[in-house]
Amino acid sequence: MNPHVSVVMCARNTEKYIGNCLGSLLNQTFQNFEIVLVDDMSSDNTANIIMKFNDKRIRYIRNKEWLKIAKSRNKGLEYAKGKYIFFTDADCTVSPNWIEEGLRYLEHKDCIGVEGKITYVSEDYEPTFSDHVMENRSGGQFMTGNEAFTKNVVLAVGGFDERMGPLADRDLGLRVMEHGKIGFNTNMVVYHPRVTITPAMLIKSAPNIAKRVLLFKKHGERKFMLWRILFPSSLAKAVFPPLTFANLFLKRFRTADDFRLLPYTYVHVVLERLQLWKTSAMERVFLI
Repeated sequence: MNPHVSVVMCARNTEKYIGNCLGSLLNQTFQNFEIVLVDDMSSDNTANIIMKFNDKRIRYIRNKEWLKIAKSRNKGLEYAKGKYIFFTDADCTVSPNWIEEGLRYLEHKDCIGVEGKITYVSEDYEPTFSDHVMENRSGGQFMTGNEAFTKNVVLAVGGFDERMGPLADRDLGLRVMEHGKIGFNTNMVVYHPRVTITPAMLIKSAPNIAKRVLLFKKHGERKFMLWRILFPSSLAKAVFPPLTFANLFLKRFRTADDFRLLPYTYVHVVLERLQLWKTSAMERVFLI
């Protein structure tokens, strides 16, 4: 098999979504592709659901240890045979013409990369405070939920930087952009399911701010920054706790999950700020 496109995707305990994801991929208008699916030590029914598809286009690789997302994606790149690499996530579904639309930009728009539109739940869905909204409506996000590159440029920049954790996709996009144009195609659509942020998830995510420090050091990345202040509103809440309750007026509160999450946001911003200062000191960069 000599696929024109390789769809590289990682999965970990995605039994609720993987069936719909693969179904949407296998029913594309463009058919000369493979799916390189790296299972990062799933402990649920993910593997069994994948096997039931019994489709030769699916190349299933199971990690022998938990490698996490960036390292797993790099492993997928090692197996990919296509001229073009498309990325999506195992909990997403793609539009029927997803690959076709991506190729239209890569082959006819003088692009070495293309981002597609990520829609959270649906076009008319209105998220509430506890929703973990993952979307890309205007480009420049570089989210591996919906993007594609020429394989040559991904290899030329060295793939994913495994130090960057959940921001490895953004780091890759910034490095690729140094070599050429990354377009944005609103007709290349991916749908992300609803995800509710729990207090445990919120607290666990606080150390991720360290990767923002690395992005700043590596690229001068100033997204979400005012001067040298990263996430200014979070700093204000950490310094003046009552500001946390401004969310009651600024966000939609409809469910018990929304109200349950609110008091934990203060703990989150404090832990996040402490991690920011610690990492900044270690990396010898000045961020507040």
